[in-house]
Amino acid sequence: MEQRSHPLAPLRRRAVQRHLTSGFRYTFEVPILSLTLLAVAPADAASTAEFRAGLANASGWEEVARKDVEGVGEILIRHKVIGGTDCLEGSATAAVSPDILLTISYDIPGQPGWSSWKVPLSATLKKSGTELDYYQVLDNPSPIADRYWFLRGNYGRQGEDRVFTWELVDPATTWPAALAEVKARFPDAVMTAVNVGDWTFTPIGGQTRIRYRICTDAGGNIPRWVGEIAAKSTLPTNIADAVKEAKKRGAK
Repeated sequence: MEQRSHPLAPLRRRAVQRHLTSGFRYTFEVPILSLTLLAVAPADAASTAEFRAGLANASGWEEVARKDVEGVGEILIRHKVIGGTDCLEGSATAAVSPDILLTISYDIPGQPGWSSWKVPLSATLKKSGTELDYYQVLDNPSPIADRYWFLRGNYGRQGEDRVFTWELVDPATTWPAALAEVKARFPDAVMTAVNVGDWTFTPIGGQTRIRYRICTDAGGNIPRWVGEIAAKSTLPTNIADAVKEAKKRGAK
């Protein structure tokens, strides 16, 4: 699959201009916009339970965009701040199987084959029943540091909904060998500070309502407005990728 340029790439010049007009000082050797991520969560970050409760709460969501995507249709994007962290929700309706979409959502080793983003490492560490631990690395363009995350996912049915949820795990205590591998292969990569979210696929007649939600904090020196713009760009692509892969698998 043809891989897309990273959503932050076209923002570099805009970010530089914004910082210049804001009176930021810099030197030639140090980029104005340092897109390096912190490996520790912000001190005021919400707990996983608080994120889950906030995502489930219907209040506080604000529509920020609607985007027509070929092969999917209209994708609605909403935003909410939970515990000081930006959370986004994308939703769409498509004529694809909810069961195939669910299978795709937890097909961690297969994601590099259908994702538009460059994912050089995507592997399941352990699977027990409907729970799995996995890790992934996202290859970002310079000067943006590569990102990686260790997550615990869980999938299944909740009524008619097919749901896949994930949250961060501490690799230093749960998967130290895999963490060492990531640091050896990607020495400049850093771990995301917050990564909590879910996919929900609900059958509606002959179609499926797709909902993708994520709370994430890039940390470091990335301005909040840059991270939010990037997330708004990646979210429709993630949904479109899943729908296109589901159509491909459904046609077999």
